[in-house]
Amino acid sequence: MKKLLFTLLLFLSLNQASNAGLLGSEVVFKTQYQAHIGDKILIIMLPVAETIVEPGIEFPSDYHTDKLNGNKLEKHDFDYGVIDIDSVYPLALVGVNVGDDFIEIDFTDSGRFSQASENTYVFKFSAANLTDNITSVTIDSSVTTLELADPDVQFIGNKLFINLRGLPFNSSSFVRINIDSTLQKYAIGDTGPAGGWVFYVTDDGLHGLEAAPKNLQLATWGCYSTDVGADGVLIYTGKANTKSIISAKCKGAPLYGGNSLVAAKLANYYQHGGYTDWFLPSQDELKLIYSNLFLYNLGDFPIHKELVSYWSSTELEY
Repeated sequence: MKKLLFTLLLFLSLNQASNAGLLGSEVVFKTQYQAHIGDKILIIMLPVAETIVEPGIEFPSDYHTDKLNGNKLEKHDFDYGVIDIDSVYPLALVGVNVGDDFIEIDFTDSGRFSQASENTYVFKFSAANLTDNITSVTIDSSVTTLELADPDVQFIGNKLFINLRGLPFNSSSFVRINIDSTLQKYAIGDTGPAGGWVFYVTDDGLHGLEAAPKNLQLATWGCYSTDVGADGVLIYTGKANTKSIISAKCKGAPLYGGNSLVAAKLANYYQHGGYTDWFLPSQDELKLIYSNLFLYNLGDFPIHKELVSYWSSTELEY
C-alpha cells in the first residue's frame, strides 16, 4: 500500500556514476570574439547543452549573421562564426565536432582569411570533476594546420579554452584537439564522481550509483490519495519514479499549519559536485544504501540511527 505517513522523514538522493571519457557528458559551446583591442567582446553561443554521443556531435555551421552595426549584433541565429568587422562579409562560419576524446574545428565554410584580437572557443562540460580523469589535452599536429601553441589550449575546471587569437585562417584551416583520459573505477564506500558515497557498482567499478554526501531537509512523500505511476522497484528506476512524482505536481501534506516539502522535488533540485541530475531512490536502491552503507557506518548517517527514516520514490510498498 502507499505510504500515508505524515511524519517528516529524511531522505537521500542518488546520482549515477559515469565513464571518465566525454561520452554522455553535456557540452555547451560558445565563441568569444573581439576584432580589435578595446572593442566589446562578442559572445555567441547555443543556449542549450548537447549530449556527446558516438561518433560525435556536430554543431552546425550554416547559420548566419544578418547585420552587424559597429560591434553590436543586430540580428543573429546560433552561429559559431567569428566576426571580422574589417571585411565586407563579416562572418566566417566554422564547423565544430565534439567526440569522446577529441574536438575538431573546421573552417571549410569560412571562404576567406580572418584575424582577430580575441577569438576563443569555449567548451563547457557538465561533469565538473572532468579534470580528475583527464590525463592530457594536446594539439594533433598531424592534421592541425593553424599554428597553435600549447598555451593556446587550456583545460580549467570543466571548461576547455581554445584560443586562436591573432591566427589567420582560411577555408583550408583545421584544428583537432586530442583529449586523453583514464577510466576511473569505484568501489562501494568510495567517494563518487559527484562527491557522494558509492553504494552500487557494475562493470568492475566503471559504472554505478552514489548517494548524496549528506542528508537533505525534512520532507514528506506527497501525492497522498493520488496514484502517480511511480511503480519502479528495481535498481535504476528511482530516476523515472522521481520524474513521475514531479510530473504529477504533488504537494506535501499539511503539517504544522502549512504544506511540507516534497522529497522527490528536493532531490530533483539538489545540486552537488557540479551535478544536477540527482533523484529519490527506488525501493531496491534504498535497500542497497542500507546494506552497503548504513550497516557499515558509511554515509554520514545521524548518530541516533534508530530515530531516522528515509523515503524511497517507489509509490507502493512491496
